[in-house]
Amino acid sequence: MKNITRLISCLATVCLVAIAPHSNAASILTGIIEDAGAQRIEMPRLPGDWQRQVEWLAPEGSLVSRGDLIARLDPGSLLTQEEEKRIDLEKKKLEADRHSATLALAILDAETAVLQAESLVALTKINADAPIGTVVKLDYDRYQLDFTTAKRALGHARKELVARRLEQENSVKVLNMMVAKAQSEWQRMVTAIEQTKVHATRDGYFIHAQNEGTGNKIFAGETLKSNDPIAEVASRDGLQFRFWIHEADSRRFPLGSRMLITPDALPQNEITAEVIWSSKQASRREEWSQGGYFELRARPMDTVPKTYMPGMSVRGELVP
Repeated sequence: MKNITRLISCLATVCLVAIAPHSNAASILTGIIEDAGAQRIEMPRLPGDWQRQVEWLAPEGSLVSRGDLIARLDPGSLLTQEEEKRIDLEKKKLEADRHSATLALAILDAETAVLQAESLVALTKINADAPIGTVVKLDYDRYQLDFTTAKRALGHARKELVARRLEQENSVKVLNMMVAKAQSEWQRMVTAIEQTKVHATRDGYFIHAQNEGTGNKIFAGETLKSNDPIAEVASRDGLQFRFWIHEADSRRFPLGSRMLITPDALPQNEITAEVIWSSKQASRREEWSQGGYFELRARPMDTVPKTYMPGMSVRGELVP
């Protein structure tokens, strides 16, 4: 296994850089073996900086298992942002608790006022119900006035209680929204920090991606933009071949054309493949030559030898 790992790392790092895919023999291309179903790892789009440093990568060609930590990105300002959002969330929760307690106390006072007003109405009603002939006129008028005043006070107390309960209902909605927003902002930071630790979702070989600008392998310490490829976890399931062809020669390899595939390290293990896909737009590769390069993907037409491993460099020659 160590030999295989060393072979993949060496071939993927040296051969692809040393050989430009555009040569005098335009019918021969340089490419790599890849797994069509590999776990592709790209620089995530995280809050804050538009580019981020790759802090650590698992060794090139190492065999990893599902759940293994395979890459770690520099969190940068995310840790500070998470702390700030967490403190803000705690403040919002405390503010909501205090406001809720104040409202609950106001409702309790309003309910007490209603009970007192109801008791006063009941007491004044006893005197107000006395027949006019049983008490002097002055007392009778005073009893009626007290009863009327008590009923008005009860009506006011009940309206106040309804208002306090409505205020509580509306405030609870606002407070819940305020806390939920702070919770969401904090959770966003937590999720972003979790994304800086990348784990394997499948078993396979860990292969560093190529920097699309330089053509060299991605390395720990390199700074990348969002969506830039970092690495992949590949197995021998669904192997195919990826090639680069200069735009001047792109018409020589139409879809359906056949290629003779030869691994650089295993020239005796040739197989035939068919071109199944071509990129629509050429990308610049200044380290190879001027002009743009299209990507081609070819699918094996023969049984793939067990010696073929993801990340190995190959040559593809057009079959007449």
